[in-house]
Amino acid sequence: MLNESADVLIVGAGACGGLVAKELSGRGFSVVVLEGGKSYNPAVDLANSEANSAKIQWAEPRVYAGKDQVVPKTGVGVGGGTLTWLGVMPRFHRADFRTRTLEGVGEDWPISYEDLSPYYAKVERDFGLAGECGPFAPESYSLPMPAHRMSWHAQVLARGARRAGAHPFAPPIAINSEEYGGRPACIYCGWCGSGCPTGAKATSQGTYLAQAEAAGTRVISEAFVHRVDYDEALGRVTGVHYLAADGREHELRARIVILSAHAVETPRLLLMSAGPSFPDGLANSSGTVGKYLLSHPTWQVFGTFDEPVNAYKGIQMGQVMVQDYYKPDPRNDYARGYVLISYMMTPITYANLSGDFVGPELKRFLHDYPYTAAWWAHAEGLPSENNTVTLDPEVKDKRGLPVARIEIEWQENDIKVAAAARDKAAELMELSGARKVRIGLNYGAHAMGTCRMGDDRQTSVVNGYGQTHDIKNLFICDTSVFVTGGGLNPTLTAMAIAGRSADYIASQARRGEL
Repeated sequence: MLNESADVLIVGAGACGGLVAKELSGRGFSVVVLEGGKSYNPAVDLANSEANSAKIQWAEPRVYAGKDQVVPKTGVGVGGGTLTWLGVMPRFHRADFRTRTLEGVGEDWPISYEDLSPYYAKVERDFGLAGECGPFAPESYSLPMPAHRMSWHAQVLARGARRAGAHPFAPPIAINSEEYGGRPACIYCGWCGSGCPTGAKATSQGTYLAQAEAAGTRVISEAFVHRVDYDEALGRVTGVHYLAADGREHELRARIVILSAHAVETPRLLLMSAGPSFPDGLANSSGTVGKYLLSHPTWQVFGTFDEPVNAYKGIQMGQVMVQDYYKPDPRNDYARGYVLISYMMTPITYANLSGDFVGPELKRFLHDYPYTAAWWAHAEGLPSENNTVTLDPEVKDKRGLPVARIEIEWQENDIKVAAAARDKAAELMELSGARKVRIGLNYGAHAMGTCRMGDDRQTSVVNGYGQTHDIKNLFICDTSVFVTGGGLNPTLTAMAIAGRSADYIASQARRGEL
């Protein structure tokens, strides 16, 4: 066992972990980031191949035991989910933080849009976003790069949206439309989900972590944290134990521990760190660690045209978005709302998202690939205490550790709002001129909410700054802290929250409060 120490220890090298590392190391803290996955050289290791996605997506065992088999994609490696993500980064709306007050569903957040607005702007600038804020944005704002020129795929989809009276636009996306931050403009190769070999797609590895390392942060890859250490007498966490690639165990001590391992692995780690003071999981006096797992119910909707669309050329997701149906409407038989986002995937993923097609119909669908356009119908799922991440009592990973057991059942409102999104996508596809509309897979996107924030320590895990109610020097900075999921891609909001938490951590540490 090797012993090391730092001011700040961060578990997870994804979007939020990298951002916090950069912010704190830039203020003079000694920082170590531990990442369970490997470190890649994208130009060499992630050259264009759909098979590369297997390297950078979580592939270790998990148990999916819920009524609805929701399998949110999670990344792994130095860069985390940003290695495999597709980069769509809209801001949440003001109403997304007050769903209980405004609609009587979900819960209100202890923070508001106004709290995050300056942090949204900072991430957009630092990370590098291209696009438009859109006609329904919570406020008018500008991005550091112009929008990408719409591909023919995006133009075809926008045509139908306009015929329906909607307002399609190019949403914020973390892919360079021009040289920015020392990274080149996108070459539109179309392999975004398999890793970006040119560096045009913003990743934690190529932005925040690179800056953090320049400021002295140490990033240790293939370091699987399996326990957060807690001193019963001091009432503080003191560091972590992790397993290296060779199986040897190491201890790393720190004044402050920050978990940024995402909404499945963060609660798993807390549950594995149970002890005498916290027999049900570290920082879990509320009993809510692992509860209220959120995901976005989605449908994939395809339209086949007489002429080639060649949707596989260019950015995979987010060349065009429609937010006209996002604002709640009392005339609907469901609460909340949805968005439509262009999404055309590489061939194997295309086949996997085909849904129930088999036999000749599947063959025709595959043959129609160059002639096909696709909407991602993306809705908001509401929190339920019964949607959970727990430790499976039987299945172990290769290290002998209990794996995450994920249980989700879509609630009635989730089903209704997702169906509305699906039907609207099909309607707009027909208006675009599709000769055939196919309804593909119904699935769940994004994992959020398993260590949610709140003012009441009896019903939440962390406060509005990501600080655990139970242990003042233990923080969570990832999508685990979400109270509700909104109907929009969550990464930008998670990063804005993490930036706000970093400011708080730095100020509290200077005062000797941590």
